[in-house]
Amino acid sequence: MAAADKQTEGKEAPPSRLDEARRIIEEYAADLREVIRKLRSKMN
Repeated sequence: MAAADKQTEGKEAPPSRLDEARRIIEEYAADLREVIRKLRSKMN
């Protein structure tokens, strides 16, 4: 593990595929929440 730390020292490590997928899914869910909120406000 110490070798991996030396490689990324001084720069941010690229996100893993799992982290990237989780970020995309969270953004998508947030967009859906926004759409639902706007639709609910139009219904009232």
